[in-house]
Amino acid sequence: MPALFELDQISKLPLFAQALIASRIARRAVFHLPDAFPENDRAALFDICDRLDALCRDGGASMKKMKPLYDEVWKFRGGPAGEAAEALYWAVDATASAEAANDFPVDATCIRDAENALSSASRAVGLSPLQVRLFAAADLDQLRFACDEGNIGFYDVLGSHVIGRMAPVRPPDDLREGWK
Repeated sequence: MPALFELDQISKLPLFAQALIASRIARRAVFHLPDAFPENDRAALFDICDRLDALCRDGGASMKKMKPLYDEVWKFRGGPAGEAAEALYWAVDATASAEAANDFPVDATCIRDAENALSSASRAVGLSPLQVRLFAAADLDQLRFACDEGNIGFYDVLGSHVIGRMAPVRPPDDLREGWK
């Protein structure tokens, strides 16, 4: 069945794959922030996404590494970044939970955090719930295949093999000409 109709299957992905879906949807929400949003702040939000992606790939999301990410994203919550910052907060939390699940039974927390990131992104400026569902379904399909091919277990980090198979997250065509 197409992933569009089985988003409940996200919870069956490895925990770091769930965190990566949260990070990627948050990145898409940041791309849709209004043009008036300060570019330095946008770059800071993208930097958080980049660091989350690296932690999903390599692991090591200890609280020592996660605390600065929580602090950085916290500055944007409730402000002009709106639901994009909220989605990013949940992505940070999902990544921390994926790492913590190696020591504590917090699997459900990671799953809930990923769902919260999708929910927040669906309320973000410029994204509709249908767009978020389509993006999540595409990520689910790619990750399910790549994790199966790479024999990635439920608690394993994704590694460069899985990350390398993911289509890049790009800004929508109707946004900033020449944005890279």
